Amino acid sequence: RCAMAEARAAVSRDAVVAETNGEEGGAASKDEEDVAHQHVIMEGQHAEQEASGLLRFHVVRNDDVPQSLITLIEVKNIYTKQLPKMGAEYIVRLVLKPDHSSLICRHDGQVVGAITYRPHMSQTFAEIAFCCVSATHQVQGYGTRMMNQLKEQAKREGIEFLLTYADDHAVNYFKKQGFQKQVTMTMKRWKGYIKDYNGATMMECRIDKHIDYLGTRRVAAQQRQHLLQKTLTLSNAHVVR
Repeated sequence: RCAMAEARAAVSRDAVVAETNGEEGGAASKDEEDVAHQHVIMEGQHAEQEASGLLRFHVVRNDDVPQSLITLIEVKNIYTKQLPKMGAEYIVRLVLKPDHSSLICRHDGQVVGAITYRPHMSQTFAEIAFCCVSATHQVQGYGTRMMNQLKEQAKREGIEFLLTYADDHAVNYFKKQGFQKQVTMTMKRWKGYIKDYNGATMMECRIDKHIDYLGTRRVAAQQRQHLLQKTLTLSNAHVVR
């Protein structure tokens, strides 16, 4: 049986503010609609940057390849700067563990963010340990793009669920990324594989292999526009011209 994972999800507070700004619940205001529109534009820009090679995502593990180690040290440096309370020794131990993987975000060749996770392939779920974007590359949507890339990676690896223990300040961030507090996985699939944490909330995201996670905002915007047009058509149907 696998040993229990040792990390709860650590997300920098700055990244949480940047990724969730203007997205609180309630009726959509004009400002919130503007934010949603900006996110659709940002999603399109990310897709263009990926197509050109300016923005790149790839998975790295500690596989004894020198370049992998160099990349993981760069990831560790971002985590220690953004998550000073976690402790450098603890961070480097998890990042370099061979059973952990890190999805890397590169902009113009530079590592600007990462999500470190541990796959439990026999149980078809993965636990997220760390998620950070460097201070100089925040408020550009990279946190959301990384999470969506992780979901696509999960589909490729046959992972059906993402689990994480979120600190209080990170709960809202994970909600915006499709996580929920209600865990639908049967307990026997995860109990004993991940460690319980007091003061943290266990959250789950079910991976749907039929969803294109890299185009969700664009599709949602198209659906909203279609619904709006249909509503306007129906509301004007009684008008005699």
